[in-house]
Amino acid sequence: MAVEARVLVPRAAPTGGRGEDEVEVPGPVVGLTAEQAADRLRLDGPNRVPTPERPHPLRQLAAQMTHRFAGMLWVAAGLAILARMTTLAIAIVVVVLVNGVFAFWQEYRADRAAERLGSLVPSRVRVRRDGHPLTLDATDVAAGDLVLLAAGDRVCADLRLVEGHALAVDESLLTGESAAVHPSVGDGLLCGTFVVEGEAEAVVERTGARTRLAGIAALTTTTTRARTPLARELDRVVRTVSLVAVVVGVTLGCGAALLGLDLVDGFVFGLGVMVALVPEGLLPTVTLSLARAAQRMAGRHALVRRLDAVETLGATTFICTDKTGTLTLNRMTVARVWTPQGEQVLDGSDYDPSPALPESQRARVHRSARTAALCVQGRAVQRPTGGWVADGDPMEAAFDVLDRRCGAPARPLPVRRLPYTSTRRR
Repeated sequence: MAVEARVLVPRAAPTGGRGEDEVEVPGPVVGLTAEQAADRLRLDGPNRVPTPERPHPLRQLAAQMTHRFAGMLWVAAGLAILARMTTLAIAIVVVVLVNGVFAFWQEYRADRAAERLGSLVPSRVRVRRDGHPLTLDATDVAAGDLVLLAAGDRVCADLRLVEGHALAVDESLLTGESAAVHPSVGDGLLCGTFVVEGEAEAVVERTGARTRLAGIAALTTTTTRARTPLARELDRVVRTVSLVAVVVGVTLGCGAALLGLDLVDGFVFGLGVMVALVPEGLLPTVTLSLARAAQRMAGRHALVRRLDAVETLGATTFICTDKTGTLTLNRMTVARVWTPQGEQVLDGSDYDPSPALPESQRARVHRSARTAALCVQGRAVQRPTGGWVADGDPMEAAFDVLDRRCGAPARPLPVRRLPYTSTRRR
């Protein structure tokens, strides 16, 4: 089936690769032929989000053991050996090693999680090639392909919508907005977003490294790393402690020698004082505190790649953002219901339907809740690992949760669904 539309398709760059410019081409959009797709795949490469380049794990581990604070502890361990305090030297070395491995593991896990952005591209996708629909690997999608979308599909590349029927798309992954959007013909569909309802046909505009999702992944490695306030404060502590330890150690060592103590013993005494003034427990204390905060943030789906960034966030006084919708929990719940009996204020902040409403509220809102639940398709489902999430439109899932909290039985399967359209008008 040919679709009449005016769409933007990529224009070949003079060098033979595909450029960023686009041209408007009127006429029917029928997709590519197999030969055209093969040619464009040779030019553009496979539709794959590139994996960001990361430092070698051994370099990351070495960095955790050679920063200024760790360097001060290494020096302290060496002085302890010279002062014949072997047990203390071993303890300091163990502190540095354990702290370095722990901090490395925390940041290594965060890096691996960031690399999983590539998994947001589906493995299989339906397209129209040579005028016929077929299913192929998402990596084989080329610019100009006509992609067929249905509810439950994840968008495989940056697309331009050419036909849609009651289409709703969840863009919360990229925008943070919990409400699904309803794109019109000519609007863009971004790679990694999720079709929650309806059907659509869309032409591929950008694939692989040129998609918006790939740009987000690239930002995790191309941003400039400024020294955090915590790192600057720890550097100041290292300089101050080192200066005080050296001055006090030299002064007391020389004083001991002037008081008649053997030079070797005076030297050892001075070294012992220097080592004693080094706060060996400060480094693991700071690391454990930051790691605990990072774990709590991970529980709320906020990924921290560098532990000292936690303290930076804590020192933030103003956050400038275009809208508050991007700072939400990406969940929608029914908070208030207005009935002829008055306003009902409901509790609950997630999709868990188990806490039943009080009998007084249930009697007043159950009919409204049942009516709303029968008019929607989204629902709340329980993950295998625990917790509840929205399956479909988050707002529709909120109505489903309210219905179940009123003690309603499971919704019957629909015989037929007639979505609202401009022609049906109901």
